Amino acid sequence: MASSHLPCPCHHPGGHGFLKPGRHRSSSLAAKSPSCRFRVLASGSPEKRQLEIVYDPDGRINRLADEVDKNTGLSRLTLFSPCKINVFLRITSKRGDGYHDLASLFHVISLGDTIKFSLSPLQTKDRLSTNAPGVPLDEKNLIIKALNLYRKKTGRDNFFWIHLDKKVPTGAGLGGGSGNAATALWAANQFNGCLVSEKELQQWSSEIGSDIPFFFSHGAAYCTGRGEVVQDIQHLSLDVPMVLIKPQEACSTAEVYKRLHLDRTSSVDPLALLENLTLNGITQDVCINDLEIPAFEVLPSLKRLKKRIMAANRGQYSAVFMSGSGSTIVGVGSPDPPQFIYDEDDYKEVFISEANFLTRQEGKWYTELPMAPSSYSKEDAITGTSCS
Repeated sequence: MASSHLPCPCHHPGGHGFLKPGRHRSSSLAAKSPSCRFRVLASGSPEKRQLEIVYDPDGRINRLADEVDKNTGLSRLTLFSPCKINVFLRITSKRGDGYHDLASLFHVISLGDTIKFSLSPLQTKDRLSTNAPGVPLDEKNLIIKALNLYRKKTGRDNFFWIHLDKKVPTGAGLGGGSGNAATALWAANQFNGCLVSEKELQQWSSEIGSDIPFFFSHGAAYCTGRGEVVQDIQHLSLDVPMVLIKPQEACSTAEVYKRLHLDRTSSVDPLALLENLTLNGITQDVCINDLEIPAFEVLPSLKRLKKRIMAANRGQYSAVFMSGSGSTIVGVGSPDPPQFIYDEDDYKEVFISEANFLTRQEGKWYTELPMAPSSYSKEDAITGTSCS
C-alpha cells in the first residue's frame, strides 16, 4: 500500500478519517494542531483511498531541534559535574550579615554527576529532568539559578533542556549542587562562544552560592570569606584514594551552624594547616573540621560512625574526618570501607563510594577519571570543552 503525506491542517473532503488503535480521536485537534499530520493511504483505486490522522506531539519539537542543529555550531553538550571535600575547615568568626567567615582547603574529587545540555528550540524557559527523586526541577535548583544568572549578566536568551544524572548524594557536605551550578555556568558560556572569562563566571557565581566560585579554580583552593574568596593552589599533589561513607540521614547546614559555638572551635591557624598539608600530605592532625561538634549534636549517629571507622582503622586511613557540614565521613588512604559497614544491618543503607582527588587543565572543564566510581554514557558527549 502506497502513501503520501499532506501537512496539517488541511482537510481532505473525499476521505474517510480513521485512526490507528490507541490514538485519541479529535477532529478539532487534528484541524488546529501543527503537531499532527494527515496521511493519504492509497489502495490502488481512488474510490478506496483512506485518510489517516496521526497525532504526533513530539514531531514538531524534534523538527525544531533539527533546525537548531543546522543553524548553530553547538547544540548539545554533556559535562561531568564533580563534587568536593573540605580537607580542613576552620570557622574563624561570625560576620555582621549573619554568615560565618571560614578558612578551608577545598578539593574537587572524582565522584560526580553528569549533566546533558541541549539548546531549546522554544525560547521561553529551561526544562530540567533528573533521575533523582526529591531534586527540585524549578528555579529552586541551582542549575536553573545559574542559567538565569548567565542570561541576566550577558543579555543572551538561550534556553536549555537539561538532564541531570545524579550520583552525588544530597545533604552530604560534598557541594554537589554547587558543582552543578558551576557546570551550568560553564556550559552556558560554551553555547555562547565563550563570551566571558572564567574569572567573570567565578565572580558572578558568588551571587547564588558561597561554594560555587571554588569550582572555577583548578581543583584545589584555599577558600576564605564565606567560601567565595578563592586562592587557587596548583602545585598540591594529593595522589591518594579515599572512601566516602554517608548515612541515609542528612545534616541541615542551617541547623549545624545554629549549634556552632566559636568558643568550642579549634585555635589552630588555618595557614599553618595549609603549610603542614603542603609539606607532609594528609594526616589526622591536619583534617580539622570545626563543624563536626555541632553536626554530631544534630546527628549523634554520625559521631558513632566516625568513631567506629577510626577504631577499625588498621593503618589504611591516614585521616578520617567529616566533609563540610556533613553527613559524609571521609577515609583518606584506601578506597574500601571497614568491614563492619558490610557486616552490620545498621549500615546496610549507607552510601559508599570510592574517589580520588581531581584537578582540571587551564581552559578546560573537569573530566571523569577512567576508573572513577561514577560512570555515564558518553554517547553524543562533548567533554573537557575548551575556551582557548
